[in-house]
Amino acid sequence: MNVRPSIEQIRQWLANPSPVTDLRQQIRHAPVTPSMLATMRAIVPDIGDIPLLTYSMYREFEHTGERPNFQNPYFLRRAMLTRALVEYIMGDAAMLDPIQNILWAICEETSWVVPAHEEQGPDYWDINPPVVRAHPLGAHTSLTREPDSIDLFAAETGAILAETIALVGDEIAPEVRQRVRQEVERHIFKPYLAYGRDHWWFKGALNWNGVCNGSIGLAFLYLENDLPTLAEALSMVLEGFDAYIETGFEADGGSIEGVGYWAYGLMYYTIVAEYLRERTGGKLDLLGTERMKAIAHYPVGMALKPPMYLNFGDAPDTVDLPAGIVQRIAERTGIRELRALVGSSTKPDEHSYSIAKLPVMLRQLAWWDAKHYDLPPPQDYVLPTVGVVKMVCLVDDKPHILAVAAGHTDGHHSHVDIASFVYHVDGESLIPDAGRGKYSKAYFRQTRYDNPFTNASLHNIPRIGGHMQKPGPEFGGTQQYHGTIVEHEERDGRKIAVIDFHAAYDLPALTRARRTLSLELATGAAEIHDEFTFQGESLPVEESFVTWHDVSVDGDTATISGERSAITLQADGARFAVEDMAQVCRDNERSGVLKRVFTPVHGTTFTLHITPKE
Repeated sequence: MNVRPSIEQIRQWLANPSPVTDLRQQIRHAPVTPSMLATMRAIVPDIGDIPLLTYSMYREFEHTGERPNFQNPYFLRRAMLTRALVEYIMGDAAMLDPIQNILWAICEETSWVVPAHEEQGPDYWDINPPVVRAHPLGAHTSLTREPDSIDLFAAETGAILAETIALVGDEIAPEVRQRVRQEVERHIFKPYLAYGRDHWWFKGALNWNGVCNGSIGLAFLYLENDLPTLAEALSMVLEGFDAYIETGFEADGGSIEGVGYWAYGLMYYTIVAEYLRERTGGKLDLLGTERMKAIAHYPVGMALKPPMYLNFGDAPDTVDLPAGIVQRIAERTGIRELRALVGSSTKPDEHSYSIAKLPVMLRQLAWWDAKHYDLPPPQDYVLPTVGVVKMVCLVDDKPHILAVAAGHTDGHHSHVDIASFVYHVDGESLIPDAGRGKYSKAYFRQTRYDNPFTNASLHNIPRIGGHMQKPGPEFGGTQQYHGTIVEHEERDGRKIAVIDFHAAYDLPALTRARRTLSLELATGAAEIHDEFTFQGESLPVEESFVTWHDVSVDGDTATISGERSAITLQADGARFAVEDMAQVCRDNERSGVLKRVFTPVHGTTFTLHITPKE
């Protein structure tokens, strides 16, 4: 990364700013604006009936751990503002009143921090609050004191309001503009300048850093007129950004959070980076570094068949990347393959969550050229620090992919999954990573690893002596547990990866657990070979694998049938059985029914043969 400029350098650049591209003109002339506006109208059809946010809705998370009943209308308000602003930019002057009404409604919100993040703030993050509070909801809570905490969505709200004011301009009533300025000052500027560095995310090695510092930086750039204050704020933002790029991505450029969080963290980082590059006449260029090239290549390497990606941890297996942001990163880093990944990234979800991110949606319009770029064929990808090996072969032009995770079991979005693997054929993960569980209070507290989606029970790894792998310290564990990539090579017509993973179990009697994965280039057949060594008497081992597809079992053979492809699983001496995880899926609001295929192991070795069926 560039050497971080001093406050004095920042003041000099800001005192003599270079011109910044007119975002309104970009939106008016963008080829995708008409179609995207039609999408917004369909998803957010009413911008006059602003949804109510009540005290009871806010407090539901405290009592039940549920998030949607407050968050859905919270985000809908912001999505309504995005649609109204784009309509206004495109010439509908009647949208001025809805814009002002929505701005006013957001300013009236007691807190911009969502209930799920209420227990986080400067110098504290209570991940294990008491079941019964000693003084439940007393007179001094986040809803009654002056705002002191900034979360993801409070920071985004500040950027949303600031950019709206800047783009509508003098047509906004002075008292509305002043109210917005007062509330952004109260909720964002004062807390950030006073103790922004005390927030756990300020130099955090995760997406929160990029989102919070980036959103706050954008709000300051639009609303702060005092040059020394603006320079101080931007110096803090760049300090946080330095840590984000240095530690939020591993030395190999990968992210332990997955492709979805890669995109989220870089959204606001990219917006602010480009604004500063223009305003400083290119003197400050956060995207034009070698480090950013490695980071930009990450989704390309993790791609299965976009929008499908390897999804170890909390990442979903299907991600619609933000087209405008991704195109700009591709242009600025020279990673052209990245541009081809955004073919289906123009459909915000049904909860208006994507449309609610106004600055991102505006760049979706302004920065995306809507051109089609052919996807490059999937390629092998190795992240030695993150601990991912992806091996690819083409059989009859269909990609067959075998991938394995070998990193560690710690982090805000990590799962207990060392040596877990994915087997994928042309758009179907027949043996997948099961993905994430339901986001609730329990999911991000010390009970996180009670959830089968996060603990080892629904990952493609063995249980040894009845024990599963151990979680790391982020949510109450005692230490990080690591896997090791021992080998990765191609020989005798096969691609091979070898993983050591015995340390993940914290079992003194287990002195060796080694998994060898191989992919046959000619046929796409795969083999998973596990070896176990014990000190003293051997412990019993149970191997298990999961799938969302139909499964049939016949002794030592199981057949998994997808919509377009099928595979057989065969292991000598195996007695495969299938456990239906329908209730677990319902509890976690996952569509489909996950099945767990398992078998006891006889002896200290196990070899699974995966054969594609014609």
